[in-house]
Amino acid sequence: MQEHYLVTQGNNLIEARQKKPLTTREQKIILTMVSLIEPTDEDFKDYVISVKEFHEMLGLEGREHYTQLKKIVEDLMSKVVEIPSDNGGWIMTHWVSRAEYVDGSGRIQLRFAPDLKPYLLQLKTAFTSYKLSNILSLKSSYSIRLYELMKKWQHLGEWTCSVKNLREKLGVEKDKYPRYGNFNARVLKTAIAELNKKTDLSIEMKEIKKGRSVEKISFSIKYSPEKEIQVPHLEKKSESVKEPSTIDNLREKMNELAEGYQFDTAFFAQLHQGASLIWQDDAEQELEFLIRYVNEEKSVKNPLGFIKSKITSAWEIHEAGGRITFADLQPVKERWAGREEKLPDWFTSKDEPAEPSESNPELDKEKEKLLKKLAEKKKRTTKDASTS
Repeated sequence: MQEHYLVTQGNNLIEARQKKPLTTREQKIILTMVSLIEPTDEDFKDYVISVKEFHEMLGLEGREHYTQLKKIVEDLMSKVVEIPSDNGGWIMTHWVSRAEYVDGSGRIQLRFAPDLKPYLLQLKTAFTSYKLSNILSLKSSYSIRLYELMKKWQHLGEWTCSVKNLREKLGVEKDKYPRYGNFNARVLKTAIAELNKKTDLSIEMKEIKKGRSVEKISFSIKYSPEKEIQVPHLEKKSESVKEPSTIDNLREKMNELAEGYQFDTAFFAQLHQGASLIWQDDAEQELEFLIRYVNEEKSVKNPLGFIKSKITSAWEIHEAGGRITFADLQPVKERWAGREEKLPDWFTSKDEPAEPSESNPELDKEKEKLLKKLAEKKKRTTKDASTS
């Protein structure tokens, strides 16, 4: 299992409620399965985890006992998740539809329930990604859920949620920690301390009161890549260490350009995917134009959120048939009397970067057509190069 595997989920699944919450062990199994999904997968398959990896990942003591793992998997298959739907209702489904262990193989095969396909396969918009290594080291199920929610809102740097909704999202059962003081001490403070110590995030919380009661919690979220730890013990593949991919090299190059902020792997993957759909071969150049603008334009307070919101706006213009480029953007350091900064209307929001809109079926179809077109073009180019 690779430490750099990415967990990518639709935002509706991140916001889901768990009527019968997953345990810490069950969460790690599910998220490890998610990390094994390939971006090109069109359907679920059997995701394989070795018994040894199970044993080490779940922190089981002693020898690798199949009977112990079988009980964990049986409990997992009984758990149900409640996912908010775009029509205002909800979808209730199991996490896992089947599990198989072949005697003597040393491996367990698991498959997701079919109703989870829209939230885990072929995701183009409204999704969240993070490195698997960040959650495997966490001891509390509340910490894992809070980490996922913080990752969803990381690009804005803050998130506010009512105490009632937060309890549901974290999977705190109704009869557990009913008093806010206990909920705060046993759940929130403990989870925040663990995330600040063991993950790539630094989080602070602020209570918002209505009268004498705490009604909402406001979270401040900062990305701290230097804090990210490596996962101990996980079994390594026999192949040699992979060379950095093209997108990894590009991210490193853009991080060298960026001043006072950095792109993590998952965040940059989303930006690059959007930019590639809009500008194709010119994606790198357009990203560079935008980063240089953000470096110099003093009115930009949230660089990462600003960049993401502008690429989202650029996609909307591209879909409407418009043609845009960041090449003509000129930062205004000193504003002379009588002079105004000339920017298109869609580029004027600097302090409130918007989150991408929820998935639109028609929009997804158009994106799928474009992705297929790009794949066919790449295939033809490769074929021509091989025959020349």
